[in-house]
Amino acid sequence: DEYYLNGISTSLPVEIQEEFLHTIKGLENVKVVRYAYAVEYDFVEPYVLKETLETKYVENLYFAGQINGTSGYEEAAGQGLIAGANAALKVKGKEPLTLGRDEAYIGVLIDDLITKGTNEPYRMFTSRAEYRLILRADNADIRLAKKSYDAGLIDSAFYEQIMKKYENIEKEVAKLKESNFRTDDQELKKHNGKKMYDILKMPAIDFEKLLDYNLSYKTDLDKRFWKNVEIIAKYDGYIAKAMSDIEKFKRMENMKLPLDFDYSKIEGLTIEARQKLNEVKPSSIGQASRISGVSPADITVLIFYFKHK
Repeated sequence: DEYYLNGISTSLPVEIQEEFLHTIKGLENVKVVRYAYAVEYDFVEPYVLKETLETKYVENLYFAGQINGTSGYEEAAGQGLIAGANAALKVKGKEPLTLGRDEAYIGVLIDDLITKGTNEPYRMFTSRAEYRLILRADNADIRLAKKSYDAGLIDSAFYEQIMKKYENIEKEVAKLKESNFRTDDQELKKHNGKKMYDILKMPAIDFEKLLDYNLSYKTDLDKRFWKNVEIIAKYDGYIAKAMSDIEKFKRMENMKLPLDFDYSKIEGLTIEARQKLNEVKPSSIGQASRISGVSPADITVLIFYFKHK
């Protein structure tokens, strides 16, 4: 039998591994079948990159993955997709593929890297994205369909399939907004006359229950897409509020911050954000937003704190 020892540093010379393993209680007579190893790799400061992941200083040279300071998992794969696509598009003389922070988590990742840099392996957390209510798994296809199609990453048949899907979803949403709710269910009778769309917003009601309770409403929408309609209805108010907050954030970017403030007082900030803010002492919200380690979520907390202080 073989065992992998988790939680100990094994990226050390063989003789050191051999020596320290025998100091662990229970492993005094352990036999090493395969010694562990570590891989070193080069690193470039990601601010030398364009949003296409082409370097600013060497034309046609693209960097992707851990060399840009990220972890070697989804972050590296996402960069590989963008860098590879853009290298091919440039050879073909076509427009590059770039993704904004409001379009994809890859867009957030690349923007963070090239504008803020990183002092440690970067991981893509949802908390880094100020548009995370929009960047959902259920709408990834429609968010990225047009750019994917234009870049040649998906074919016309798949693109048309996606567009048809959302055309049908939009028709269903419009129909629900126009249709009145009618039921003989004793608990829900009090909602008779309200719009079906508003009934679907209720936590206990999903699309299937809505159809079961309602006496006359019929749908031709493929059952696979019922969840999409539910999400649009249930998150309606949250998304509207998020977009309003985003507009407020854009207007408040120049909001001044006190230079002598102790950010450890603000409980809503991450520990890293408190440390970085106390180290840099930014003069404005805009400057704070560009500090590595200070996420958009932290900026929202700052705005709220100083606005209501």
